[in-house]
Amino acid sequence: MRYSNLLFLLILFMIAGCGGRSSRMPTLEPVQLKQEVPEITMEHSYYTRNDSLHVLLKFEDVQQVMDILRAATSYEYAVRNGAAAKSTLLLEDSVNLPDRKITDVEGQLHVQFALPGIVVQEPNVLHIQVWQVLSGQERMGMTFKLPLNRQMLQKDYLLVNSKSGKPLFRDYLTTSDKLVLHKYGAGTDSLQVSRFELDFMPAAPPMSTSKPAVARTIAPATTFSLGALDTLTFAEQGLYTFGTGSGNPQSVLVMPGNYPQVTMANELVPPLIYLTTSQEREALQGATDVKAAVDNFWLEVAEGSPTQARELIRTYYSRVEMANKLFSAHKAGWATDRGMIYLIYGRPTTISQAGPSITWIYRESMTSPYIKFVFTKKENNFTENYYELVRRREYEDSWYSSVAKWRAGKTNL
Repeated sequence: MRYSNLLFLLILFMIAGCGGRSSRMPTLEPVQLKQEVPEITMEHSYYTRNDSLHVLLKFEDVQQVMDILRAATSYEYAVRNGAAAKSTLLLEDSVNLPDRKITDVEGQLHVQFALPGIVVQEPNVLHIQVWQVLSGQERMGMTFKLPLNRQMLQKDYLLVNSKSGKPLFRDYLTTSDKLVLHKYGAGTDSLQVSRFELDFMPAAPPMSTSKPAVARTIAPATTFSLGALDTLTFAEQGLYTFGTGSGNPQSVLVMPGNYPQVTMANELVPPLIYLTTSQEREALQGATDVKAAVDNFWLEVAEGSPTQARELIRTYYSRVEMANKLFSAHKAGWATDRGMIYLIYGRPTTISQAGPSITWIYRESMTSPYIKFVFTKKENNFTENYYELVRRREYEDSWYSSVAKWRAGKTNL
């Protein structure tokens, strides 16, 4: 599972560019959604065996620019009784990374270690630092944190990708993926699997303060059991939960196509909800050729300039892909609160965390004023990656101004 609190720890730059305008409306060719700025993330999984918590970590550059497997030289981990670096130290260890093996995945660094069960409790936090050697033997460390709690000790299984043999780290899969169940506990050998339909609404604008009248009650569409070493295939998209009857279930969002990328015509329209009117979306969805209709939408925004339209498409849908990678939860990453802000405003200038809250700050620039967004972690039966924006009416001017810039064909956002 992705540890959402620790994303964006490296190099936060804005995507820039602008183009000319004309009145022609040609059909656009597909664009490449390739980023050039590295952004190292940590994903984690774990299982309990013999009163120890076995922690499995995966580090990679989600932009696929830097090969962390080649760059990293060692890592350190410590358990402290808090998130601060000066919190009381309970245990620590340092490990030099071995030579690469044939089973290593290109561009990904995988590490594994065990913690004694006695330290796996709140308010303890696992601190991890990965080191790489730069030119001149200078070392650079990347720091990540993982809160610990007693419920983690109730998870005595691991879901493993049947093809790669690697654990399930992400909060999402595609319908072409397959998982195998590995069990480590002395209890039941089966795992209950439930599938829920994906009928969750995209995030409301940041100035919307209306709340649902009552909480929703959602029933699974299907439920079945998965035995040890059974292989699970996903015939249908949906939100799948896995549980043994104790503790919070693990969940994974299963999507069709090439998720987190957006490549199919019918996937292009939903993320435009933040830029379009309901009438515009109905017209796009009802078009005979949806891809051509979306191209024409961006060409109209760019006033007929193919170069400008391609840049707009590249910028917007690369943000959709990155939001899906970083924020997927019980719905697609672009439809979450953080995903919504990321699509319209881009990467924050700075990110800070205090307790259950994450703060994104966008510094004042030539095109945008200073603005701050605060997201608070909320209890959710489906995911640990659910953060809700603290909405404020004073966001209205900034939001409409930013949307208007998109509609004016500006890509330096």
